[in-house]
Amino acid sequence: MWNIKLKPEVRRELKNPDRFASGMSNVYTGLMIAMAGVAFMLILFFQEPEDVLKPTWIILLGLCVVAWGEWQKFRSR
Repeated sequence: MWNIKLKPEVRRELKNPDRFASGMSNVYTGLMIAMAGVAFMLILFFQEPEDVLKPTWIILLGLCVVAWGEWQKFRSR
């Protein structure tokens, strides 16, 4: 989803720079998913306050994607 380009000096010091860029892309995507869940919660807070916690699974899904991206970044160093 995101087109990450690393600087040449950063690419030289990584074992697998393509995997690192993929991990960065996953982190950004996961943050977007989690923030969408927060936006849904904000909308529900004003429209149906008793259902405000229903989009929690969206936030957890986004944080899982962030964790996967961080794992990819860690393994590529």
